[in-house]
Amino acid sequence: MPNTGKSKVWVRPREELEQALKDQVTFMRSSCEAYDKGQHAEAVRLATSIFMMVHDGSQRSLLTQLSLRSGLRFSSYATPIPESNMLPDEPLAMMHVVAGATSSWVPILDEGPVPEKKLQFHDWWEKELIFRAPSGVSMNRRRLVFALRNQDGGGHFDPQLTDEAYVEFSRVPVWFENPEEMTVMTNQGGKPGYSPIRPFPHLPTMRQIAFELDRTLTLAGIV
Repeated sequence: MPNTGKSKVWVRPREELEQALKDQVTFMRSSCEAYDKGQHAEAVRLATSIFMMVHDGSQRSLLTQLSLRSGLRFSSYATPIPESNMLPDEPLAMMHVVAGATSSWVPILDEGPVPEKKLQFHDWWEKELIFRAPSGVSMNRRRLVFALRNQDGGGHFDPQLTDEAYVEFSRVPVWFENPEEMTVMTNQGGKPGYSPIRPFPHLPTMRQIAFELDRTLTLAGIV
């Protein structure tokens, strides 16, 4: 056969795309299970899997390649953020307080104050807010996934974080302008010290987004 100079291209059959989606869901569920056991760094892996499944940019997501994304309605448990609120809002995470134990931020899962909503993709991914600080900066699900994947360890670890809202969400203790007001503790030397409540709410929020996506795909009978 003469050499035509054309490279061979493999066009993936649908079965291969479907298996890739199942694999990413398996990865997502494994990371969720590990997160729930205390390995909170798994949130960055969740961001990577979710990005591959839902986001269209220079490359198309798995759900779009399978012609599924546009027909889905995505589960949301976020409470609306009132414009007049002067405190930080993180509607997909809540403070878990146990008497005699350290408080922590946890995902709301399906135990939040509002019933489940079903949203079109762009409303779920970009329009609905999942964090707003008193300074006015805010985040949607897309921005959180991008920050975790592109700069904070999911696919790359940048020397600087450039999203101001993400910095406030992930590095500045919420509820208090002064980090030293967050949690009073006694260190090993017997002197009072201060420690912010961890994990910061961006990680349980990422866990909650994975819960919502898993529920969306399960209810639709896709996985």
